[in-house]
Amino acid sequence: MYHLVYNASMINKTQTRGRPKEFDETEALTAAMHYFWEHGYDNTSLDNLLEVMSIKKSSFYATFKSKEELFSRCIDLYRQHSLEFLNTLNKDIGPKQTLLALTTHTINELEEFGKVKGCLLINSGQECYNKYPQLSQQVTKEFNTFNNMFEKLVKEAQVLGEIRSTKKASIISGRYMNTLNGLVVTIQAGASPELINDLVESLKEILE
Repeated sequence: MYHLVYNASMINKTQTRGRPKEFDETEALTAAMHYFWEHGYDNTSLDNLLEVMSIKKSSFYATFKSKEELFSRCIDLYRQHSLEFLNTLNKDIGPKQTLLALTTHTINELEEFGKVKGCLLINSGQECYNKYPQLSQQVTKEFNTFNNMFEKLVKEAQVLGEIRSTKKASIISGRYMNTLNGLVVTIQAGASPELINDLVESLKEILE
């Protein structure tokens, strides 16, 4: 859900009017998603998108119709890959460690790049609220999808004994998500390493 790894190597061979496209649609969409994630919806122009996606204006409108439609597809892609990532991680290391991995990714991103991008859905929700109703509704829907995923992971961890707390899974997952988002905001605000470490420890305690 945060700075996860996306695989854009899959080749989309979709054709238009019997002729192959001049660009890889999956790679173009992934590039656009990362640009929106980095710069925000309003701060992203059509020229920015054409450059980062390496496509012509005619191809852009023929394939993606509009900036808003493209952004909607980017949100879909973000959800798809993030859930795939979490499900794969859950199979490999279990539900509790999967949740904690989100904290680790956040800290690793800070150490590697000196900043964190946070969650595309949360960033988008703040930007689109009351300005772009359809996008705002989509963001809310996808955010609920992640809420359900986090709650599912907590329930599994409780059944396995990885989380000993008997509180409702929805309460635990909600606290974890809110604290994780708080960690991102705190880092973006330039907080001290001590405060960041305190929040990391709080995240671990929530899942005990």
